[in-house]
Amino acid sequence: MRIGVSTLFFWDYPMIEIFDILRDIGLKCIEFFPENPDFWDNRFDLDYIADLKKEFLKFDVALHNPHIELNPSSINPYIREAILKETLWSIELAKFYRCELITIHPGRRPTSRAPTDEEFEAFFKYLDKILETATNKNITICLENMPERINRIGWNPKEVEWILKKYEPLLNMTLDFAHAKHYIDEFFERTLEYIKHTHISGVVNKKDHFPLRKSEIDFSKHVRTLIDSGYRGMFNLEIDDRRLGKKEITKEEKIDELIKDVEFLENMI
Repeated sequence: MRIGVSTLFFWDYPMIEIFDILRDIGLKCIEFFPENPDFWDNRFDLDYIADLKKEFLKFDVALHNPHIELNPSSINPYIREAILKETLWSIELAKFYRCELITIHPGRRPTSRAPTDEEFEAFFKYLDKILETATNKNITICLENMPERINRIGWNPKEVEWILKKYEPLLNMTLDFAHAKHYIDEFFERTLEYIKHTHISGVVNKKDHFPLRKSEIDFSKHVRTLIDSGYRGMFNLEIDDRRLGKKEITKEEKIDELIKDVEFLENMI
């Protein structure tokens, strides 16, 4: 069982310190979120980028595409252009750091209304461009299912299946267990064969990304089903430190929370 953690959990720490923490815990898998402030501030420093490579090569790494303030279905052409550039940069970054897989977010309508053909068309144009580049670079692109929101593309199992089939075999899936919530069984029925990566966390009062061991939804049978199906990807813990019940969380407290959730996830099987 390959257990990892998102670097988002240690958002405000320098990358080298994050590597040290995960190595001390004994984790060998990580999902790298390049919008970590330390990395983001130094992303164009070639010496910094190169120095981190030897650290990345010590881990099994998946990459999460930048998404803060970005939307591939935006009505603003400059935002659409920005996320395309960021994704193409991510593909190059993944190749440099020997990551085989990138998770992307689907588009959304900018207002609180259901997406129209216009939003889907913009998202599909984005997919057309990035999948061509990723395929040429031997990088797997995985579409993440989103939380249920009226303006979101990609929260409904049937819709996610439709998108995956439309781009088969170039597009795969990152299953976010907490986002799926009570649709989890339908996601397994419709998209199991496409799942190459996962995010897993707890759901409390219908909110995502709590520690897994505190979840009101028991995902253990789904974890076992995925493994029994031949899944060999990561189970990537995606915990939001704002869900830990304190405004200020020390590094030691974060490490303790992570160790407990890793042990809980290991015991699921």
